[in-house]
Amino acid sequence: MADLANISLTGRMGADAQVTETPNSSVAKFSLAVNGFKKDEVSWFNCEAWGKVGEIIAEYGGKGKQVAVAGTIKIENWSDKDGNKRQTPKVNVRDLTLLGSSTEKAEAKTEAQDDIPF
Repeated sequence: MADLANISLTGRMGADAQVTETPNSSVAKFSLAVNGFKKDEVSWFNCEAWGKVGEIIAEYGGKGKQVAVAGTIKIENWSDKDGNKRQTPKVNVRDLTLLGSSTEKAEAKTEAQDDIPF
């Protein structure tokens, strides 16, 4: 059996997905903020969603939108401008679930409820 590097995350999108067309498909790239157990502990993950999953996240997702993703994780190696070797984890999203509303919508709803006189 092959080794696996599966990952499941629930978090909020850091920005709208950036979609790039390729000759055979399209890819939506976005960052996902996942809160830790401690206050102000946040981990950021770079994500890529290909094909239909990418189209869905680009159309219905957006900055602040809560999503659950599942897929595989890959460590990309690269060198910075000074030649120092760096590593970045990247999540290749296989499954996506849209959750909740964006923080802006939640704040707007709360503000609207505060205006009720009773």
